[in-house]
Amino acid sequence: MELPNVERIFAVSDLHTDDSMNFKWLEEKCQNADTSCCPGPNDALIVAGDISHDLDQIEATLRVLKEGLQCEVFFVIGNHEAWVGGEAMTELGLTDSLPKLDAINELCHSLGVITEHRLVGTDNKFPAWILPMQSWYDGTLSFPWCSDLCEDFTTWPWVDFTRCSWPDEFARDSTDLDNPRIPDGLVEYFLEKNEGAIHEIQKSYSLRQQSKEKLPGLITFTHFLPNKQTLPDWKTPESDNFSRSWFDHGAAGVSAKFAKVAGSKLIDEQIRSIWPDLNGNDDSSEPIRHIHVFGHSHRPKEFIRGGIRYVHNPLGKPRERNCRMIDDDVSFKLIWDTSVGTVSAEQVIRYWEEKGGGKKVVWRYMLRRKSTRRKVIKSIRQETRRVRFLEE
Repeated sequence: MELPNVERIFAVSDLHTDDSMNFKWLEEKCQNADTSCCPGPNDALIVAGDISHDLDQIEATLRVLKEGLQCEVFFVIGNHEAWVGGEAMTELGLTDSLPKLDAINELCHSLGVITEHRLVGTDNKFPAWILPMQSWYDGTLSFPWCSDLCEDFTTWPWVDFTRCSWPDEFARDSTDLDNPRIPDGLVEYFLEKNEGAIHEIQKSYSLRQQSKEKLPGLITFTHFLPNKQTLPDWKTPESDNFSRSWFDHGAAGVSAKFAKVAGSKLIDEQIRSIWPDLNGNDDSSEPIRHIHVFGHSHRPKEFIRGGIRYVHNPLGKPRERNCRMIDDDVSFKLIWDTSVGTVSAEQVIRYWEEKGGGKKVVWRYMLRRKSTRRKVIKSIRQETRRVRFLEE
């Protein structure tokens, strides 16, 4: 349960090492690791989902991380890990998403990659709990007053709708016109799996509080977004008020539809329930003691809301780095040092505006992405029809 020697905690997400350039980036980072800015033997690395849909690629990636960095690696699944279909997975008998996710967890266990909670850094002054949390999306992060931008949602080429296969119990009622195609109850299913670990951490905090010991920090992480403020377009993290004027980059429809498949407000409710006393005020002079790391959106973000620091540090795709949607010099991000506690960092709200290529670049990128996604969907559908024909 404890990893007492951990000194520093880093975070990254969305490695997508199916892309050869991303895998090369990872190999170079791990083979020539500069421990001043990369995890080392006494450190931990959080990987917040979306390594790959391919089991062999997931294994190769985790081996590079473990063997190259020699650090503790924590991992939680993303939506790409849930994809099934294709000859390789069919031969393995992985035709449904839940058994595939179980197979990935077994793979992690065999490699020494951690998918459960651990208390780290107890040899130092500022230890912290690290809690990987399973999750999904349910449409509850949808932007208000944007239904007109989602009229084509039923035909939107979101790959999960083609590549994920869930039990019938998660089928959504056909009368639900707001979130068609999104599994119903899947978020609750995954969040329930987190409750055992949460209860153990709560018990630990309670015992320490009773004995008047200093409470460890808390680092939770999911792949999916926990609240609307973590959406790429949301400009005011301190506010619940949305302005449609934020869609000023020419891709309002994509932004509105992505919000439906971004995450769930239930994630935020769960992470805030763990130990509310850790969550101070945004303007408090007290250091932040709860960090939540997330992935999925491929748009770097970092801010404090309600006493929790939210961090998204994606590698993303090469084309996103090339057009400065993501830092072209992205690396593992240091978020906690067990000698000093949370590591401070500047706020990032809309990276592409603040440091990236600007709105025109976003517009051009979205047009290219739309064209590419259509080609990918067409290819996947052809492969799916071919596999079904062979099975018959």
